[in-house]
Amino acid sequence: MNSLKFGNLRPLGITGLFVALTLILTWPISVHPASLQMAGGTDASLYMWTIGWGTHALTHAPWSVFDANIFFPYPYTLAYSENLMGSAMLAIPIMWLTNDVLVTTNMVAVSSVLLCALGGYFLGRTLGLSVPAAFLCGLIFAFAPPRFGRLSQVHLTTVQWVPFGLAFLHRYLDKGRAKDLRWAIGMVSLQALTSGHGAALLVLGCAFVIGFHLVWGAPLSPLSRLRDVGVPGALALLPAAIMFGPYWLAGRDIGYSRGFNNAGVSSSSYFSSPSHVQEWVVSVLPSWDWLATSPDVYMFPGFLTLGLAALTFGRSALRERWLYLTMAVVTLSMAMGPPLSPWRFVHWLPGLNFIRVPSRFWILGILALAVLGAFGFERLSRQWTARRRTVAASVVALLLVGEFVMAPIESTPFVFDTTAVDRWLDTQPKPFAIAEVPVSSSDDEARRAEVATQYMLHTLAHYQPTVLGYSGSEPADYKSVYEDLIEFPSDKSIEHLTARGVTYVVVHLEYHSDEYRREYEARLATFSDRLQLVHQDGLGRVYRLPAHVRR
Repeated sequence: MNSLKFGNLRPLGITGLFVALTLILTWPISVHPASLQMAGGTDASLYMWTIGWGTHALTHAPWSVFDANIFFPYPYTLAYSENLMGSAMLAIPIMWLTNDVLVTTNMVAVSSVLLCALGGYFLGRTLGLSVPAAFLCGLIFAFAPPRFGRLSQVHLTTVQWVPFGLAFLHRYLDKGRAKDLRWAIGMVSLQALTSGHGAALLVLGCAFVIGFHLVWGAPLSPLSRLRDVGVPGALALLPAAIMFGPYWLAGRDIGYSRGFNNAGVSSSSYFSSPSHVQEWVVSVLPSWDWLATSPDVYMFPGFLTLGLAALTFGRSALRERWLYLTMAVVTLSMAMGPPLSPWRFVHWLPGLNFIRVPSRFWILGILALAVLGAFGFERLSRQWTARRRTVAASVVALLLVGEFVMAPIESTPFVFDTTAVDRWLDTQPKPFAIAEVPVSSSDDEARRAEVATQYMLHTLAHYQPTVLGYSGSEPADYKSVYEDLIEFPSDKSIEHLTARGVTYVVVHLEYHSDEYRREYEARLATFSDRLQLVHQDGLGRVYRLPAHVRR
């Protein structure tokens, strides 16, 4: 029976506990992954397309994975935003089993919670914490609202390799084993493939760890460190290094660069959280002006997390505690506006310049608070028996979960189903390029992006290029292409599409009202000499542009 006690659980038992918590706290997505999409607006569909494209490209043509099928005919279009290749690699078996990109994307997001929990636990154990304290470290990092609340942002929730990377770096600097350094490098590479934001956070965290070891007297020894990296370490970093090539080429082609955002978050953001407990607390507080302001982002980590972190420090505080306190303070200060924030002085540094919104540094701050909270529990319980520590940790874990819970997490019904004409296109000789209409004539960029992502998801039926797209950046002439599609069919739009090399125009008459549909079909008939109807299914039409005018 002793083997079943919390304090003596083996890693499999810890994993089981985290799995159960993940499934409970991600409800209803965890039980309805095929019918619900996590709320996130257009970005949620973008990430779904990115995962879908990545799983296809990595299993069919990995050498051209960055030549994604949007913004035709531009190359390297996957590099216009986060590429999520690490998540796509994780998603391949899920996609193979389900053939459902919605399920796959949801499972990638949910699994990131579990992996963050395991990473926090592993980091805690590496720092010498007991099993109960390390469990609390993993629990806080995985489920604290400032990190868990970003579940719908796949590029920000998949930061699971950050604690693993820091843990291996700690091991190397403490024990000097080359294999630990190589594992740390591997984690940096894997995090870079999974999330550029996460890679920037991991590199920053590594800088803190290395800096504190140097301050505490560790030798620099550059030649020895280089020998420890060796060929295996260089090979481990190679995938991430290669990945930067397409980003540089894409930036050169379209003038892409990350804008400098030095705006601080509202004061209410520091005290705001989407958890039920925190929302209740705010509702019973006085109507202070600073608190009534709508938060820009949720940054409050929870009362119990802060309380545990405060217990960390005493007369014998260890080096690691000061390290993670500094990490928490610096990352929190990044979100402040001028003149207090150091962001304006460091935003240009390689890696850090990938992060557009400085409040996202607080994700690393939550990991630092998780470590501090675990140290606080360890200090509080150091004189207790193992049984008493186990019981106390269980109570604290339940209280933390109670304070963190947001379930049911925000989601919307979603049916991912490509249209019949999209599936017909998959039967045609490849390669070809398409355009899809109608598109929104609204000047609202959000509405235009919504339409573009809908059609991007359609292309997952055949994976061929489309002139439409939505991402973190876009080609300079994209707006003019979109305006042409608003007017389609017209002389100008047909000429531009044929000059661009488009093969087919897919017309979705089902998206028009009955009255306008008849008028639109009449307009299409007037261009029958240049638009050849090659397929129709219900209200879906596929028109081929004359071959002799295509490039």
